[in-house]
Amino acid sequence: MATLEQKRAKMRRIFRGQEAYGEGAAAEQANRYRLTEMYADAVAAAKANSADVHRPEVDLLVSLSGFSPETTLLAYELIQPPRLLVISSDNTRQQVDVIHKKIGDRLEFSQFMHEYVDPVNPIDIYELVKKAVRPVRPSDPPLKAIIDITGGKKVMSASAALAASQLDLKLCYIDSEFDPEMRQAIPGTERLCILSNPTVLFGDKDMDAAVQMFKSGGYPGAQERFAELSERMSEPARARYLCDLAAFYQSWCDLDSENLPTKIEQVKIRIADPRSGVRPETARRLGEQLTFASALVAKDSSAQLLNSYLLGEHYFRLGRNDFAALLYYRTIEKSLAERLRRGYQGFNASKPEYRLLDPDVNGLTSRYGEQAMTVFGSSRPIEQLPWRVQLIEAAIILFVLDDEMLPHVSIKSRSGIKHLRMLADIRNQSVLAHGEIPVGEKDCDKLRKQALLYLRAFWRLHEVDRDVEERIETLRFVTEA
Repeated sequence: MATLEQKRAKMRRIFRGQEAYGEGAAAEQANRYRLTEMYADAVAAAKANSADVHRPEVDLLVSLSGFSPETTLLAYELIQPPRLLVISSDNTRQQVDVIHKKIGDRLEFSQFMHEYVDPVNPIDIYELVKKAVRPVRPSDPPLKAIIDITGGKKVMSASAALAASQLDLKLCYIDSEFDPEMRQAIPGTERLCILSNPTVLFGDKDMDAAVQMFKSGGYPGAQERFAELSERMSEPARARYLCDLAAFYQSWCDLDSENLPTKIEQVKIRIADPRSGVRPETARRLGEQLTFASALVAKDSSAQLLNSYLLGEHYFRLGRNDFAALLYYRTIEKSLAERLRRGYQGFNASKPEYRLLDPDVNGLTSRYGEQAMTVFGSSRPIEQLPWRVQLIEAAIILFVLDDEMLPHVSIKSRSGIKHLRMLADIRNQSVLAHGEIPVGEKDCDKLRKQALLYLRAFWRLHEVDRDVEERIETLRFVTEA
């Protein structure tokens, strides 16, 4: 029995006209010999060449066929689908007959389908494929299909790939070594190749959706999507970078100081990787954000104060006004508490030692009680200093101490403290504090402006070498992903 190599040599002699195999032109005789005498050998070789290829289970093979029926036949032999749809142009009908004669006895009449299309009209192929995979009953799932794009005109292959991307189908093609003399694949060198949906492989559409989620502040969902994309994209570096950046921002939002150091280091690695595609200006900003996050982990008081405002801004931008109001309130409260600590010998608002503020504690108590009665509208004398100094109490104490911070926050009289108390009630009456009233955008914006006023005043006294406005802009979460 002749070997495959010997049959290849004979096919070449037939092609050159040195031997005959039936009637017709030499090229026709060579093709006839290939399909008649070499078919089983070529299939066996292709199966051996494709032994390591994972072949998905499908209900339907859609194959583009041109003037060479071999690719459709090999795709069928390698995938073994229960149904076959051959799509060709009108002037290749004869080749569809060849395909049917070769494998028609293995398929029922209803399982072998063939359609003819205008090869330069992508809509025709899309509609045919969509109709073929659509379930008969609405309650049934779509058919699992794969599209073989090896044969047919190039425009047909491009159209089929677009159809696959829209219908979320896999693609396959028959790779082979090319014979330049006979202008066809060398029999026995064929190998099956499987491709995912092109949009899955390159990930552009899913990447865009994940980026939009990231920009809108949905960091957990964005992280999950970027992680999934990084596992299946041909170029995953950018998806990995954005996955780790989303994880970092979420830990930052959660004030998760335990896991934040790990997230910081991971983002540093991604920024340093040129494949991540981080712009120099963004890399600079992220570098400063990572340094700031490290200061948060170290419990730097200025960083913690500024962070309250930054997170307030983040949630305000997302329209989560209750969270933003809580953080703006905390910005004001911590500005006052930090002023007392830094300006008065380490005074601790949670465990106050009032002698640090004034050795004459009785005199301080009297002055505080007089102002507090008016601010709180109390009809009974207030004869004790608070056991814990909160926002309004801190403002009253600084007022009676005639502290230099207060003029910068428009507190020049008791009316200024009353105004502050009215703003504080926005937070106090909210559903995240002591009440049941959701914070509206206008009320939240009032607290926002007041928080920035207090932050600026504190910075002016204690962070004179650093511009707080510049720090805020640098430390806002990046959206230019």
